[in-house]
Amino acid sequence: MNKSLMALSLCSLYGNAFAADFTDTARVISSAPIYERVSEPKRECWTETVQVTPKERSLGGAVVGGVAGGLLGGQVGGGSGNTAATGAGAVAGAVAGDRVANPDSNRSATGSIVGGVAGALLGSQIGGGTGSKVATAVGGIAGAVVGDRVANPDQPRTEQVERCREVQTSREVVKGYNVTYRYNGRDVTTTLPYQPGSTIRVGVSVIEDQQERHHEDRRDRPNYQ
Repeated sequence: MNKSLMALSLCSLYGNAFAADFTDTARVISSAPIYERVSEPKRECWTETVQVTPKERSLGGAVVGGVAGGLLGGQVGGGSGNTAATGAGAVAGAVAGDRVANPDSNRSATGSIVGGVAGALLGSQIGGGTGSKVATAVGGIAGAVVGDRVANPDQPRTEQVERCREVQTSREVVKGYNVTYRYNGRDVTTTLPYQPGSTIRVGVSVIEDQQERHHEDRRDRPNYQ
């Protein structure tokens, strides 16, 4: 008669994935986390104060605006009144054109107006008739530009700029637990993806004793000697 030996196959159970003859409960002796270091990118940003060189202001807007304003003003009145209207139109057009071409809400228009009036008055003293009107318009445009640059000189300014960079950082994550449990007087260590409590389920199976079966087969074999 064959003889079988009852042995314990001690394995932790992941749900019903382990096929065992029956299950039992074992006491957990220890549980230690398994750490793994992983790298991950991180974006670091900070603010710096930098000096910004002012952009050079264009003269095109003031010239075009001044010419247009002078031409419109030249259509008003006659004689000295016409010359004054030409100069006023040139100054107003130069100021408006300069603001459009060089937008800056912090700039004062006082320098442009004062310089433009002074330039127009000086220009009106030159020549007579049409030449005086032209000189008045040119003086008004030039005076408006010069007055603006004197009253509002270009100066370096500072502003806040955000800088960023990518850096590599690392951190430790728990990948599982080394668990030691005791069953039937025997300590067994296994790895689990979670941290167990005070007890753990184990599967118990029957393992046939092959050596004992070999001896029995020899005893049962007939002797022909």
